[in-house]
Amino acid sequence: MLTQLRFFAGDVKRMAGKKKLRVAFIWLNRSFCGIFSYRLDRSLFLFFGKTYRIIRIPLIPLFNIWQAYSNIDIHYEAEIGPGINILHCSMGVVVSGKSLIGKNLTLTGGNVIGAKTEVKPRQIVLGDNCSMGANAVVLGPITIGSNVKIGAMALVVKNCGDNVTLIGVPAKEV
Repeated sequence: MLTQLRFFAGDVKRMAGKKKLRVAFIWLNRSFCGIFSYRLDRSLFLFFGKTYRIIRIPLIPLFNIWQAYSNIDIHYEAEIGPGINILHCSMGVVVSGKSLIGKNLTLTGGNVIGAKTEVKPRQIVLGDNCSMGANAVVLGPITIGSNVKIGAMALVVKNCGDNVTLIGVPAKEV
């Protein structure tokens, strides 16, 4: 639970950037609301374990309001490192609960990280410092390395290594 709080502090720090005064106003941002909702949901899941699915029932209306306001749907079983930054969340963002994502993920709206078939937990893997352009989609099971840039409207369905740029449908290395 404390880990998620530290991760959330990293998220806020990354959203604020170099302008520390921005932290005072960041809570008005829709991205902040969606990320806060995910981190809270994830913390409670880690604290209560499998029983959280039952405990969560009275909280569902609150999480649905936050989800509708922010247009961000990140499943509480998704494991995401600190420093997530979501730009233009009004276009919508969806992250599967089967995902394992490193630190400093950047999403730019209209992004989907999901599965094309039934996958097991942690079979959709993104490394550290990945960024996805507008409307980019990652469909697993898949493993994407660190420092990967995925271009706008790319559809990634095959594994890739570190330090690459992917564009196109289906995505190919540039």
